[in-house]
Amino acid sequence: MTFSTARLTTALAALRHFDGVDVDALPEREFALFQECVASVYRHAGVAAADAAAATHRRSARDRGANGWARRHGHANARGKVAEDLGIGEGEAQKLIDAGDAEKKEKYPLIAAAYAEGRIGAGAVAVLTETLDALAEVAALPEGLEGRFVAKAARLSLRDLRRACEQLRARLDREALAAKERRHREQRSLAISRDADGMTRLSARLDAASAAPIVAWLDAQLKDGFQRRKDDPVLAQADLRTAPQMRVDALVMLAQHALGCDAPGSGVRTEVIVRVDMRDLEDDLAQGSCDSLPGPISMGTLRLMAVDARILPVVMGGDSVPLDWGRARRLYTADQRKALMERDGGCAWCLAPPTWCIVHHSRYWRDGGRTDLADGVPLCTGCHVRLHTTEWELEMRDGRPWFIPPASIDPDRTPIQGGIARLDIDASGNRDQRDAA
Repeated sequence: MTFSTARLTTALAALRHFDGVDVDALPEREFALFQECVASVYRHAGVAAADAAAATHRRSARDRGANGWARRHGHANARGKVAEDLGIGEGEAQKLIDAGDAEKKEKYPLIAAAYAEGRIGAGAVAVLTETLDALAEVAALPEGLEGRFVAKAARLSLRDLRRACEQLRARLDREALAAKERRHREQRSLAISRDADGMTRLSARLDAASAAPIVAWLDAQLKDGFQRRKDDPVLAQADLRTAPQMRVDALVMLAQHALGCDAPGSGVRTEVIVRVDMRDLEDDLAQGSCDSLPGPISMGTLRLMAVDARILPVVMGGDSVPLDWGRARRLYTADQRKALMERDGGCAWCLAPPTWCIVHHSRYWRDGGRTDLADGVPLCTGCHVRLHTTEWELEMRDGRPWFIPPASIDPDRTPIQGGIARLDIDASGNRDQRDAA
């Protein structure tokens, strides 16, 4: 396999322009260029590392026995040798080996080209190839899907790419999602132990049905605790607990309540919201979602979650529930929040869970903004502050939010779609207007 440093050399040449420069003193535009150059070098160096890792893997093949490269250097496999050489974990080493694998490059040439050109990283290669391999085991891959995967990967963070691929796999292989949920249900566990210092440790692995009420309740207590600090400066000085400490205190409060009180509920009231399409209610393999958890959930599991719950039928936008208030009130109602979460899936910017979000007026209230769905955008606290304190702009298009970066970050100011729609991968090949900008 031919090895080339051409792209890495070009990237290094661009970075050399910053030799001897005080990067902290660079103007915004030049610092942005510096960051681009560093990222380009990092990615192309990763390509070289992947080629070397794959070569190490080939030289360490099992049929070479003790004469394999890794074994001769004291490692059981190539993954261990690559990890030692590069000072990384074995999981990251395996991603490099896979990214440089000649067979996978031949199998998925568009992904291989995007990686070689530095448009996506080794982590994205691993996610995409794993997803395509899994889908290929179920049915023939839709025409052009690999190219659409690459286009989406170039725009999404690795975290969001994983979510997008998870959603697509669930949609195209419904039986696999149901099987995974059954496996998770069987493997749920909670272990209690003590560490060397005498502190009690809780270690849990929870399926979706078990996790949803726990996560929703803890998030509500955490949100309430931080809101109280914000509203009360005296409390903010006295309550110095971290978020993990707040979760512990909330669990203790719940246990104490259950042991000695028969009143309904403890702590801040909350609810678990699941979202399903009415036509899917009788289809066990259909999918919905839960505001407290990322990822799709099968209808069978959603029914299990609802067994002990009081179900309230809600008609979105029906005559009995006003979803637009104009200037009649400033704060969005609970029904409006639910409708907006249905649209955006949580924070429209970073996709944080709905329980972390407030509703922001796309046109500020003081400037005549209206408390209508078309003007509401759910944002977590961090993204809300960022929107108010930076040069990023928010624009509504056809009732959906788009975020526009400042020219110092993107000279073209290319809009970025907000909300969970950003994760959609169109498996059918029909171009979605959401990708048009």
